[in-house]
Amino acid sequence: MPQLARFLVALALLPAGSARAEGVGFAAERAFPVAGACYGRRYDADHLARHPGQVVSAIHLSGSSRGLIALRPQADRIDPELDLTLRVDFTDGGRAEGGIGCAETGGRIRRCGRGASCAGSFAVDLLPDGRLRIVNDDADSRLSEPVVREPGFSPDAACREKGRFVPPDAQNRVFLLARLPLSACGPERPRD
Repeated sequence: MPQLARFLVALALLPAGSARAEGVGFAAERAFPVAGACYGRRYDADHLARHPGQVVSAIHLSGSSRGLIALRPQADRIDPELDLTLRVDFTDGGRAEGGIGCAETGGRIRRCGRGASCAGSFAVDLLPDGRLRIVNDDADSRLSEPVVREPGFSPDAACREKGRFVPPDAQNRVFLLARLPLSACGPERPRD
């Protein structure tokens, strides 16, 4: 194994109380260590009543940086991405779940989205308190020749006619997620 790859793997395996937790290393590996991580939030009725335009009732983001670390030595030939799973429950009772890929730029997990040209994108920030902030900024819609017809992101990568999109309006732009046990992002369970 090349020396750089061994160094990156060693950094990823450091415990949370080490220097890595204080900002050393890559944001993707701090947020999603090799062992995996789960973040989520369920919005209660009071919150949804105060934000009547919010379309998301619960959101979970999970994954591991294991694949990203393995691909970094090939960065001159490929664009390594962090592979995550996004699950969204909608206020109308619908659900969507899908795998997404995220590129890391400037210490921020940027341009998370599906490979489908109509899926949109979002950013993920690791906050100092350990929470994640998903920013539905749909960077693709601001390109000079956008690949997304309308702004927003889709967790299931289906096009607008079939998929479930989260519009990037004021009430659906920022989602703060807390770290949860890995089991909270496991297979979908029936609703309570």
